[in-house]
Amino acid sequence: MVIPGTSIDALERLRQQAVELSARAERITEHYNRTTWFRLVLVFFPIPFVVVVLRLEIEAWGYYIAGALLILEWAGLYMLDGRESARADAAVAAAEKARQAYEEARQEINPL
Repeated sequence: MVIPGTSIDALERLRQQAVELSARAERITEHYNRTTWFRLVLVFFPIPFVVVVLRLEIEAWGYYIAGALLILEWAGLYMLDGRESARADAAVAAAEKARQAYEEARQEINPL
C-alpha cells in the first residue's frame, strides 16, 4: 500500500527492492533447475544399479529390502524436491509482489 504523495526516494527504494527480489528469484530458480537432474539420478540409479549388479547373488528377501529402500528413497527425495520447488515459487511470488508494489507507486506518483 502506497501513501498518496510518496516521494521519489521511496519509489526508487521500491524499484531497487523489486530488482533485488527478481534477481534472487532467478538465482533460486536456476539453482533448482540445475539440481533437479541430480535428484532424478538419485532416484533412478543407486538402488536399481546395485540390484542389477548383484542380481545373481541376492536372496529373495534382498529384493524386498531393495524395494522398501527404493520407496523410502523416493519419498525422501519427493519431499526434498517439494520443499525446493516451494522455495523457488515463494521467491518468484515475492518478486512479483514487489514489482506490483513498485508499479502501483509509480502510477500513483506519475498517473500518465
